[in-house]
Order: sequence, then structure tokens, then C-alpha cells
Amino acid sequence: MKNINSKIKSVSMAEAVGKRIIELMNEKQWSFYKVSKESCIPKSTLQNLFNNHTKSPTLTVIFRLADAFGMTYLEFLDSPIFRDENLEIY
Repeated sequence: MKNINSKIKSVSMAEAVGKRIIELMNEKQWSFYKVSKESCIPKSTLQNLFNNHTKSPTLTVIFRLADAFGMTYLEFLDSPIFRDENLEIY
């Protein structure tokens, strides 16, 4: 049986968080500005995530993003992109 997640390439934690943000932005039809405003995370910090200038986002960032999207941090991390086989952990 073929693994559905085999199409997901290995990504850094920052890339995974960026992809998850985009996924949730699309669901809620939010802009980049809205995410920044709702999460109280500076746009520069979010841009660093999207541009791969941050290796590993802090727990504070994860908690703020989850809260902004109206979910727990566990719900935020409950995505195939965060499975061990999909992350570059080094």
C-alpha cells in the first residue's frame, strides 16, 4: 500500500510551520497581515519563517500562531507535515 505522505519532501521545522500557516490562512481566507495582527507576531518574524531565515521557531511563536487560529498548539501541530519522516531534524 502506497504511503499518502510519501509525496511530502523532507522540510525544516521552519518550513513546516510556514506551510502550516499557509494551509490555515487559506482555510480562514486570512492575509499575511491578519496573521501578524491576530498572533501579535511581527511581520518580520513571519517573513523570516517563510524565507527560511529561521531554523527553528520558538514555542512562543507556535503558541501564538495556534491561539490566533483558534486552536491549541497540539491542533496546530496535527498535520502530516509535522510527522517525523517529513521533518529534517538535525
